[in-house]
Amino acid sequence: MFIAAFSIAFMPAMTSAHAPVGTQSEPAPASTTSHALLQRADEIKTKNHAEFLRTLELLHQRESSLSDDQRWKLRYFDAWQIAFDGNYRESNKALHKIISDSTDPSVAARASALLIYTLNAGQHYEASYKLASRLVTELPEIRDSNTRIVILVQVSQMLALAGQYELALKYARQIEDALPPGASKCKALTLEASTQIEGHTLQSSSPALNQAIDSCLKAKQIVYANVLRIDKANLLIEEGHPDSAIALLEQLAPSARKSGYQRHVVEYHVLLAKAYLKKNDDVRARRYALETLSLEHAENFEEDIIEAYHILYLVNKKTGRQADALTYYEKYVALDQASTQKAKARALAYQMVKQEVLAKKTRVDALSKQNRILQLRHALDSKQAETNRLYVLILLLLLAGIGFLLYKIKHSQLRFRRMAREDDLTGAFTRQHFFEQAEHVLRRMQKNDNEACLMILDMDHFKRVNDMYGHITGDSVLKHATSICMRELRSSDVFGRLGGEEFGVLMPGCTPQQGKEIGDRMRRALMNSPVRVLENESLTITASIGLASTRTSGYQLMRMMLHADEALYEAKRNGRNQLMISSGNTATAMA
Repeated sequence: MFIAAFSIAFMPAMTSAHAPVGTQSEPAPASTTSHALLQRADEIKTKNHAEFLRTLELLHQRESSLSDDQRWKLRYFDAWQIAFDGNYRESNKALHKIISDSTDPSVAARASALLIYTLNAGQHYEASYKLASRLVTELPEIRDSNTRIVILVQVSQMLALAGQYELALKYARQIEDALPPGASKCKALTLEASTQIEGHTLQSSSPALNQAIDSCLKAKQIVYANVLRIDKANLLIEEGHPDSAIALLEQLAPSARKSGYQRHVVEYHVLLAKAYLKKNDDVRARRYALETLSLEHAENFEEDIIEAYHILYLVNKKTGRQADALTYYEKYVALDQASTQKAKARALAYQMVKQEVLAKKTRVDALSKQNRILQLRHALDSKQAETNRLYVLILLLLLAGIGFLLYKIKHSQLRFRRMAREDDLTGAFTRQHFFEQAEHVLRRMQKNDNEACLMILDMDHFKRVNDMYGHITGDSVLKHATSICMRELRSSDVFGRLGGEEFGVLMPGCTPQQGKEIGDRMRRALMNSPVRVLENESLTITASIGLASTRTSGYQLMRMMLHADEALYEAKRNGRNQLMISSGNTATAMA
């Protein structure tokens, strides 16, 4: 959730000097040399951003007296500030200019590293990954530690955004080795912890997380400390400790406002809303969610806006404001689908670049083999017959190798396409693909004036299974339940995993009574098929089902989802292990 918040801030100084750990930034006197001002600006970008802006203004006043190298450093700081403000298009133009024309190779390298982030933020994923791939190949030749650090940072974050967390952590851990002696490890530890959190391998109580926070507070790197404290607050909420999360958020609030980093202000509000929702304090949850939406530039922080809309949907639904709930639900789903598409685009771009690199390597290998063949022909010119046989053999091996590599590339493409459509645990459609297929079927049903039903199935007390037997057993139960449900469906039915233990089924050409019969068959099949969880213990699965039909809900998928969801919650309130049919406004029990 917070890798993007960390990216623009993590840019170490171009010079080898570092501000002493724990010192406060004091305004630079007017007599300070331009070299010292540039060094100071680099050191205080994230420690004292307001002072950084004042230093930048002073440098511009002296621009005519700067050397060429100093002028390029100043232009880099200008591009950094433009990116910090979120204007990635203009920042990209400035960075490309620096890369192509700078007289200082270290400035050009830093501009390239920052460009990885701004291209990614501007959704130019393929260009971003190509640039990262090029810089990685150049790393062994780079001796300057600061240049290595900026490249390692951006490559690590790019890989994390593409979902390659283990590889991202590998590059993040190389940053500590590149730090100058005596330098604070705050920024390196922050990147490592953020990457592990994104990869779901850290908890709020993990020593690595708390060590990183302490390191940043000791170094007075408040922006980095707040990145991690916000991460920790989110983990506390997810782990069921909303009161601790609220206390931590209130502790960091003054420094978040003072830093001027708007992302942290937005995250502070949306996490308060999330925490109060966890506490069932609907009034405060609604208040902070609305405040999140009203904050300046809040629209730039998509994940937080999605969370705010989701909270408002849940609160309004819970308090009976159905019209408002539907409005917020539609906004939430629209943004969530767009976010999912961006994530897929990032992953697809990563795979495309990875395969392009593989194909390039294949071509290079092929050329190398052809060169070796020519050398053999020249060396064995006196043995023409033997040379010809060797040539044919090597050529066949080369073609076989290329064919095998092309097969592997095609296989990877097909696998990646299947992963985008099917849930890798259960084999059911993913949420996004389910929505696409369901909307297509509903349009066809409406055109032909045919009925359809939508079911939402939720496994009862599934959290207890995870808590009592562990997530591996929970995954086995999910796969077992999915296979049973799919056996009861027709070939024309659309079946998908909506998230967690919740599944959706769209049944074309189906009346409410037929939908009820199918749903009841699924419930009975689940009950009659216990799953073994221990050597001498089996677990009986039950499910609650909400059903909506086009007869009462119309052909809009979002409306059918809302009505089926309401019926599902009614089934749970009435004791679970039953099916409820929505009439459009109310749900009718069909246990």
